[in-house]
Amino acid sequence: MGRVTRAGAVLCATALLVTGCSGSTGGTDEPAPSGASTGATADPTDALRERCGSAMPDDADLEAITLTGAAGAGIEAARIGPADATTVAVLLPQINGMCGWGRWATFAQDAGLTSLLVNPCGYGESVCTPEQDADPLEEVSAAVRLAREDLGARRVVLLGTSMGGSLTVMAVAAGADVDAWADISGPSSWEGVELVSLAGDLPAAGLVVMAPSDGRAAFRDAGALARTAGVRFLPGSDGHGWDLLVDPVDHRVTAIGRRLLALAEG
Repeated sequence: MGRVTRAGAVLCATALLVTGCSGSTGGTDEPAPSGASTGATADPTDALRERCGSAMPDDADLEAITLTGAAGAGIEAARIGPADATTVAVLLPQINGMCGWGRWATFAQDAGLTSLLVNPCGYGESVCTPEQDADPLEEVSAAVRLAREDLGARRVVLLGTSMGGSLTVMAVAAGADVDAWADISGPSSWEGVELVSLAGDLPAAGLVVMAPSDGRAAFRDAGALARTAGVRFLPGSDGHGWDLLVDPVDHRVTAIGRRLLALAEG
């Protein structure tokens, strides 16, 4: 696949999937740091919980961690769920950052699943070395290694929303060592890569999700990606990204959110 230079503003600059940039409803954006109080927090997990605010449920079994990959000096990540796990979901975020996965990951935790939330290089606190461009395969590989070698996972799945959905397709097509994958509301093109062109390299254990509310073209392109890759296409009713998984108002997990858990569990 080669290296991918990532510009976080590219999605916001287009009319396509604009809700993934602004957050179509409340509670999906990663809150900005709260100033001096966050900076004064010594424990990384406490700092992350404070930064995530209401997006991270109080009962989330949360641990802030740092992954080391070839593309970054430090990739910000977090574990939600047991520290020894049979199945681990690696979760790639929207451009707002990984906090928005907090509610679904806590739901998955209650079902016995462990999640690794990952902020790609250039997002959150993740930092890439100046000499290297961000590469979704490298970032995902670092998380998969931790899942298999440190957490003891026998099954690892890769799930991404919006930007993270597109990065999921790119990483899996490039050979990410995962057992299943899902692209939820991913733009059909990311950093000049047309996802449908990667369909032949995608394994069959996959899922593509898109709602018509993201626009006729986006909905059509997502269906085309699924058909070309030979995986299931699951249409959402209304919403974008993790809003399709957890209702942003009452915080209940949706039917699609439960379907994603079933995919993760195999």
